[in-house]
Amino acid sequence: MTAHGLGRAAARLANAVKPATSRASAFAQNLKAEFEAGQALGCADSPEAEEVQAAEVAEAMRGVDWAKVRASTSARGSEAAQSVKTMAAEVDWEKVQPVAAKVSSALIAAVASGHIGVGGRFGPTVARAIMNDRNLAGLVSSTLAADEAAVPDFRKIVIAGAIETTSTE
Repeated sequence: MTAHGLGRAAARLANAVKPATSRASAFAQNLKAEFEAGQALGCADSPEAEEVQAAEVAEAMRGVDWAKVRASTSARGSEAAQSVKTMAAEVDWEKVQPVAAKVSSALIAAVASGHIGVGGRFGPTVARAIMNDRNLAGLVSSTLAADEAAVPDFRKIVIAGAIETTSTE
């Protein structure tokens, strides 16, 4: 994928994050496209590049106001909560280790509430971390291990929302 095509995909994902319940399906499709773009780029990544990407995601997570994220994503029926459910449905939670699931769920909540942007070259990296591609969420968790407060646990909100969504469809 060219840089121009990747930029367009990231722009689509960034636009899909804008709160709108009717865009939830498109958001999930864009997340999947970003993940696939990141996976294709990640194939050539060295372990050092994976560590750099994990550090970038960890740094973005350190700058999030998690109280605001929790407030916007836990309000039942909110647009952010709908985006969380849609994104969470794309993750195979049975394959994600608990520490990585904690990071993935926090990223989903932060992206859905607009506290972590996914535009530009950062989009595929965030999507890969959400999906725990090549254990990227696990690496982010390790990077953040010293700062336990940097990653609140959103698994109850995110994973329960995904289960609720998939069980009613």
